[in-house]
Amino acid sequence: MKAAFLIIDMQKGCREFCKCQREFDEAVDYINEAAKLFRENGLPVVKILDIEVGKGPGSKEFEFVDSITTDDDDIIIYKEYNNAFFKTELSDKLHELGVEFVVISGFAAEYCVLFSYNGAKEMGYGVSLLQNGIAGVEYEEVKKMQLLRPVVSIDALEYFFK
Repeated sequence: MKAAFLIIDMQKGCREFCKCQREFDEAVDYINEAAKLFRENGLPVVKILDIEVGKGPGSKEFEFVDSITTDDDDIIIYKEYNNAFFKTELSDKLHELGVEFVVISGFAAEYCVLFSYNGAKEMGYGVSLLQNGIAGVEYEEVKKMQLLRPVVSIDALEYFFK
């Protein structure tokens, strides 16, 4: 089974909007570690950017936060709606790559992460959230998301990628 790692809306404008900036910054460490594991194992990392952040593509707020480690081989998907699968080429790209399972990380737990999680399920993918790799507008919502949805830890990813 081939997996992909999705990093949703970890944009500068989203961090500015976030009430829980410390938790946002802490999620970055887990995201970077997971992305490194996926890359080392030749698995796709997908950066998903919300075109409505800041003044859209080209604006400073639109860019991913500087602390996110990126790679030239990362796939970039632009989205307009909360669900990263809705009216984007994400599912087509994942199918083309033979992906059957996605690990989701990013911002905001109660909006784009949740809707993309549901979108992945509806499209037939296996899906888990990255433990400690999601941020939200409200910290309590992040905790709820991780209690009510399947999560995968960095340790589990390391084990499965051996």
